[in-house]
Amino acid sequence: GQQDGQLPQRKARRSVPMPTLYTYAGNTHALQTLIAAQYNGIEVDVPEFEMGKDNKTDSFLAMSPLGKVPVLVTAEGPLCEAAAIARYVARMRADTNMYGSSFYEAGCVDQWIEFAKNELDLPVGMWIYPILGFITSNAKNTEQAKEELSRALGVLQKHLLTHTYLVGEAVTLADVVIACSLLNAFKLVMDAPYLAPFPAVVRWFRTCVSQPEFLAVLGPTKLLMGDAPAPAPAPAPA
Repeated sequence: GQQDGQLPQRKARRSVPMPTLYTYAGNTHALQTLIAAQYNGIEVDVPEFEMGKDNKTDSFLAMSPLGKVPVLVTAEGPLCEAAAIARYVARMRADTNMYGSSFYEAGCVDQWIEFAKNELDLPVGMWIYPILGFITSNAKNTEQAKEELSRALGVLQKHLLTHTYLVGEAVTLADVVIACSLLNAFKLVMDAPYLAPFPAVVRWFRTCVSQPEFLAVLGPTKLLMGDAPAPAPAPAPA
């Protein structure tokens, strides 16, 4: 029985083990999760990982049957697929802005995450993978990639002309994922002439990568176009 005046003892909070992220260094599909974790104040353990060796072990294949990274190991079990991992970490706290401030804004965040996967990742990969030595160079594929990426950047330009961030008035997971999808293109291939029609995208990207949470994961981001201010859009014909 409980004596008068004594409060019932509260159960000690079980400390949840830190999630572990398995990935190779510099993987933009893992960096997006680490940036979201910074915004949410969540520590993530990132052990050294060697592709071609560590992703072939039985224990890793039990978590990711195709041997792909990233994989996040949580207290409840493993998660694979990059966007699912980023969404999981973004949702670990509801009191931050990673998923916006309303049910509708959360839908908008998911929309932009799908946009990154469907409209950005393939053309960016086709353009930069030959430079990174992942695939052989092919001029026709590179031209097609540049055209497809240009179309997608046009969509972002139109939206960002009237919005500081992609969703709402602050950084959400949408900005984190799209900035990471464009990160290597900004660093390696998109020069000032290519980006001239997209000044609002350049302004938005610079804003994102200069945030402390981005800097904590990426360090300073050097754009191929240099430090020149984004060119002003051409005036509309009279």
